[in-house]
Amino acid sequence: MAVRTDLPTLALRDWPRPANDNGRCIHFLADRVYYTPRDFEIQIPRLKDLQMRWMLVIYSDENQLRLAASQFNAAGIVPVWRRYLRAQNRYSAWERDIQILKENGLPPYFQIYNEPDNGAEWDGREVSRDQWVTNFVQTARDVYNAGGFVGLQVLDPDWQRAVIRAIKAQKGERIFGRMFFVPHSYALNHPPNYTEDENAVLGFRMYADVFQQELGFVPPFIVGEGGWKIGESQDNRFPKVDDALEAKYYVELFNWFRPPGVLSNGEPLPDYLFAFCPWLLASNTTAGAWYDSFEGERTAVIQAVTKMGTFTRKFSWEKK
Repeated sequence: MAVRTDLPTLALRDWPRPANDNGRCIHFLADRVYYTPRDFEIQIPRLKDLQMRWMLVIYSDENQLRLAASQFNAAGIVPVWRRYLRAQNRYSAWERDIQILKENGLPPYFQIYNEPDNGAEWDGREVSRDQWVTNFVQTARDVYNAGGFVGLQVLDPDWQRAVIRAIKAQKGERIFGRMFFVPHSYALNHPPNYTEDENAVLGFRMYADVFQQELGFVPPFIVGEGGWKIGESQDNRFPKVDDALEAKYYVELFNWFRPPGVLSNGEPLPDYLFAFCPWLLASNTTAGAWYDSFEGERTAVIQAVTKMGTFTRKFSWEKK
């Protein structure tokens, strides 16, 4: 694999982050990927009220990317971008897209593909790990060579290992120095301190173990989807998620990032966990949205998060 040799390897402290970083994030609109200026007139004030510093944003073409980038930069928000691609698709305009972000003063965080180990992402085709790994490795090389940050997203740790080993086999290890990971940490109706299995907001930790085993370090993690949805009740040992419980849980989650930084299970907030982006800011067609939902707006969680106050997360190298 031919990769550039002039790009520096980034330690955790070197990665760009938003000003006044509080680790707070949310997934942007999901029922469409063609945005209008009106969308931002509605959503940016909401994001400011919630004090969001990060976003997970799907885009469909360079015009949408350019519109969204200017809006988020002006709001002081750092997005992770996901070009809308199915698992079998390739894309060739990464260099242009990265240039658009440079022109708008934003770092080039790109999630490459989404849940490729989920059959829904294959448009009815047979799921093929080998095909997707080939696609990912080639795309990771393209994004890296264009100066972008390479975002890996999978649900299955075996797919995570397969990608890492394929990059190693092709001598593309330099990519790991500019790679980040995007877990999907849905909790069902499990409380924030639940650690019995991966169905937890703390479920991201199992992927960190894989990176540590395979690479000897853990890259930045930005949870791109996750959290709780109203009505979840799969585990009868725990209460059903209602408005009050959802609000309580999200305040606890976002307080992980409040100094001194402690997870719900009592462990220190890991430096590698940059942000947690729950599903979903707004939608009138997709379940789980905080605003504009056909299920009713999530007034309790909106008010609770808005009232959390201002703070800036501290990393271990800032506490000394």
